[in-house]
Amino acid sequence: MKRGYSREFTPRTEVHCRYLLDKIPPTLWSDVKAKAKREGISVRALILGLLKDWLAAPRREPEGE
Repeated sequence: MKRGYSREFTPRTEVHCRYLLDKIPPTLWSDVKAKAKREGISVRALILGLLKDWLAAPRREPEGE
């Protein structure tokens, strides 16, 4: 079953952003895709959800300061 884009992350404007993440270890990437498929979530929705959660989290002070 093909999963489409999550409606939670539908752009509300015509402005879109792209980000290319290169040099992902192949075994990590294949494990991520396999788990996303098992859990019925798109990798896009997963990444955007992680970014959204990170932004909502309290700010952490850098270590050593």
